[in-house]
Amino acid sequence: MESPSRSQDGRRRPAMFVPSEGRRRARLHAEGMTRRDLEHSRANDLLRRLAHGVYSGTGLPQEPESDPISALLQGLTEATPRVVSFETAARFWGLVPGEVAPPFHLSSPAGGPPVQRPELVVGHRITVPDRFVVDLHGIRVTSPAWTWLDLSLRAAAGAAAGRAVERAVLLGDQAVRPPRREFGETGGPLASIDELREAVRVRGRTKGIRHVREAVALVRVGVDSPQESRLRYFMHLAALPEPLVNPVIRGPSGCPSFEPDLAIPEFRLAIQRIQRALVQRGWRPDSLTTHR
Repeated sequence: MESPSRSQDGRRRPAMFVPSEGRRRARLHAEGMTRRDLEHSRANDLLRRLAHGVYSGTGLPQEPESDPISALLQGLTEATPRVVSFETAARFWGLVPGEVAPPFHLSSPAGGPPVQRPELVVGHRITVPDRFVVDLHGIRVTSPAWTWLDLSLRAAAGAAAGRAVERAVLLGDQAVRPPRREFGETGGPLASIDELREAVRVRGRTKGIRHVREAVALVRVGVDSPQESRLRYFMHLAALPEPLVNPVIRGPSGCPSFEPDLAIPEFRLAIQRIQRALVQRGWRPDSLTTHR
């Protein structure tokens, strides 16, 4: 960053724009911007204050304007061991519904200074290994596997054992679910079952880890909805045979004829969730059809 210059109107303006990503005041000072420079830049709409001590430049004229939420999280995590975690990370990854919004969940290493920003940040004291931290558009975010672990452990700490395992299975199924091209989805799964297991192993002994270990053993690839995950878990509790997930059922000719949500081949049983669209087309929610 170059030193400010004085224009014909007598106002001090930086010789170059501050980039549009979020930066902390300490970094701006280190790059040569004094307190007066900062005040003048704000007065001339060259710098935005996103939160106490966090700023974002308006950027160059041809630059697209940055998202204030992303810029704020960039500033809150830059050059620090802090990492976006829990629900905030889960919303980034799409593991839970909703937009990323304050209060933001940030994890800081155990033993380090806590984040003290009431109403803006919910601080957690957890050391997140570097291999479970992802740079997402300049924001340090816990990986999908570690995010799943954080949410699952918290559920285990605040709910009955069965509900905690159920919650962890639902989130785990979603984390390892591959996109379905027939639904217009692209890309790959957020995580693999091996990555979930590794996150559990690295976290080690902590409150609720036993329930999370139980849950990760029940996570399966290919489950398309929380309702399917919940049904599989209840079938497990009832000691029923484990159903296959989205198996292809073939007709007498050997051609694919049906792909139910779940199936137990030895019982010749297929389970399909009846959605509203199917009900409107005449499907009965309480019907059970067998084919021999």
